Amino acid sequence: MVDDVLIVVVTRFMKNAHILIVGAGIGGLTAALALQRVGHKVSVFETAPQLGEVGAGLTISPNATHALEYVGLGPYMAEHGDRPETGASVHYQTGEVLYYTQRDSEFRVKFGAEYYQIHRADVHGALADAVRANDAGAIHLNHTFKSFSQSGGKVTATFSNGQNFTGDAMVGCDGVRSVVRAELFGAQDPRFTGQVAFRGLVDADPVREHIVPTPSSTALGPGRIFTRYFVRNRKLVNFVGIARTDAWKEEGWSISATVDEMLSVYGDFNEHTRAIIKSTPPGRLFKWGLFDRDPLAQWTKGRVTLLGDAAHAMLPFLGMGAAMGLEDGAIMGRCFEAASTIEEALSRYEAARKERTTMVLLNSRKQAGLYQSDNPASMRGQSSGETRLGLFNYNVNTVPI
Repeated sequence: MVDDVLIVVVTRFMKNAHILIVGAGIGGLTAALALQRVGHKVSVFETAPQLGEVGAGLTISPNATHALEYVGLGPYMAEHGDRPETGASVHYQTGEVLYYTQRDSEFRVKFGAEYYQIHRADVHGALADAVRANDAGAIHLNHTFKSFSQSGGKVTATFSNGQNFTGDAMVGCDGVRSVVRAELFGAQDPRFTGQVAFRGLVDADPVREHIVPTPSSTALGPGRIFTRYFVRNRKLVNFVGIARTDAWKEEGWSISATVDEMLSVYGDFNEHTRAIIKSTPPGRLFKWGLFDRDPLAQWTKGRVTLLGDAAHAMLPFLGMGAAMGLEDGAIMGRCFEAASTIEEALSRYEAARKERTTMVLLNSRKQAGLYQSDNPASMRGQSSGETRLGLFNYNVNTVPI
């Protein structure tokens, strides 16, 4: 007689790995917080001398809300995020609703998470505070990334101030002009897309009568769109206008613009659009050229990978740029929690994210042509690109990794 033998297989999960994160934007800080959540140490390196985000609004769609809830910012968003009851795309001249993007605050019921609109700096600040609450010394300012090396299962990052830091892995979250990406795969400048964006932030009270027909809307016109919505408990109105152009000679992505300059592009839009633009105080209107890159064949080499715009810079026509970085960060946390090695974690992460982000990147390009059609009335009765593509259905908590 042979006694039964119980065999127990023990899986050793990683704990206390040290992850270097280059870039303290929204994506990088989300990744940092997600990694802290699952028991790892992070060191975040930022070029700027102090943390801060531009004075602009941000849409947090249900898929992005899931990511913020994963890292513990659900209560913050519920308190500080504006939830538009309805949203629509409208004709640029008549203001006619061409189609509704949402009705009756339906997103929580349909997708399990809210749709928020919020000041970008508020989200950024909340993420930074949460990272520092876990580890007061996690964020290193005045550190401009220069290069890295890998040896013996470690990654060493070198910064222009002469300092070096060594960790178990490194994540490049340093934007569309990523130096980490260039170090991994060779330097290649992002491509100008033939689009220029204007953005402004105005007090809500003087223009409240012009916030019609819905609290959140995008006016569609030939070669141009104009999006506006409330932030900060409906005390401010954020707006973004994106227009096709044949020339862009400016460097930088946040350059002062004038009201007259923007009106010269949007002068044939309806009175409500023009009134909002005219209300912009001096120093609160900016412009920048839109750049993107083709999808990468791979994101990872050894123990170094990319996240957010560094991996998949995309146009804003689906409103998914920040959302993809938020998703990346949350999924990275899940992958490190599930994996037994650094290599496995990064392999899971890239496999989980590359197909989705490539799909969104390519469709963001296509959406520009639909939104900026020479015949905006042709969009009557259509649905938003996000709805058509099912982008809001993605949940970082449940997708396979």
